[in-house]
Amino acid sequence: MDMQQRITYLLQQHQAGKLTQTEMDELTEILHMEEHRLYITDEITRQMEAREADPVFDTSEWENAFERIVAVDKPVRRILPVRRWLSWAAAVAVIILAAYFWSQREQRPAMTRVNTKVTPGMNKAILTLSDGSAITLDSAGKKIFRQGNTAIYQQNGQLQYNVQGNAPAFSYNTLTTPRGGQYQLILPDGSKVWLNAASSLRYPTAFSGNERLVELTGEAYFEVQASSAMPFRVKVNNSMVDVLGTHFNIMAYNDELAIRTTLLEGSVKVSGRVLHPGQQAVVTADNEVKVLDNVDVREAVAWKNGIFQFNKSSLQVVMRQLSRWYDVEVVYEGNVPDLQFLGKMQRELDLSEVLSILEKSGVRFRIDGRKIIVTPI
Repeated sequence: MDMQQRITYLLQQHQAGKLTQTEMDELTEILHMEEHRLYITDEITRQMEAREADPVFDTSEWENAFERIVAVDKPVRRILPVRRWLSWAAAVAVIILAAYFWSQREQRPAMTRVNTKVTPGMNKAILTLSDGSAITLDSAGKKIFRQGNTAIYQQNGQLQYNVQGNAPAFSYNTLTTPRGGQYQLILPDGSKVWLNAASSLRYPTAFSGNERLVELTGEAYFEVQASSAMPFRVKVNNSMVDVLGTHFNIMAYNDELAIRTTLLEGSVKVSGRVLHPGQQAVVTADNEVKVLDNVDVREAVAWKNGIFQFNKSSLQVVMRQLSRWYDVEVVYEGNVPDLQFLGKMQRELDLSEVLSILEKSGVRFRIDGRKIIVTPI
């Protein structure tokens, strides 16, 4: 029996309540081995999903059992679990497969109580027309705006353009999402754009000439209508993404170390480098370009699907995402804990729920108004 088969057997025995003390000690040691972490979390999730259809399956029993397995305090690197609420059993599904860190403490610290209620972001944006006038957008009701020969429809957190006749190519609009906001846009050519929080897209009210050029700051996911006669181009700072018909995500926040373009379908060219599905182009501040293969595209577009997803993400990366989505400032007291997070959870959670989950990994938070103070344990 190889190690993966042994792990599967031990987890099944534990869930069935049949582990001997010797097997329990063996499983505990395996859980502390870094090389087995991904398989363990995948196997636990697989076993839970396999039992979702069972009408007598009690998720709380499994969650409690999982916590008892890994909540063993030892002065070594360890996995700390976060409970999984299945979507059919709760309105909001939360999945954190693991948060792991180096620890020299023998006791798990008590959870910090966070009482201030900070709600998650929502559909909201500002549309700035070519004459400089600004329109506040949200999810409420259905509205129609007119700009020359162009009709602009707002409904259910989405903005859509319908060109009637000829519209001047020099007429530009800008859609801007604040911190704590997101919005969807259908461009005049039918291409779809999802804007993440603290982002903006500048675009013409009608495309003409030999290209479709838009300008992005922040983060957006694109589903571009193909047109070989009029290629789609995205200008991001000093970088240009050339597109023919594809699905891709661009993350280009000023507080991140690089611009990341992740391709899901089709092909794009980033600073002269052609990407294929599953690849990611990383453009640094000095315009150095690196192409990564076989990236997890689900992580890149998780925000668009209403999820935070982390893959060995540092605490600073996690907190920057929370800062933008919940519109809060993050302040660190003392040394920044050297933590990494692996897993995912819904972006619909209140901030206090998210912080309570993260606190299980060796960091403490408190909220002062719209400020999060991060302190090591």
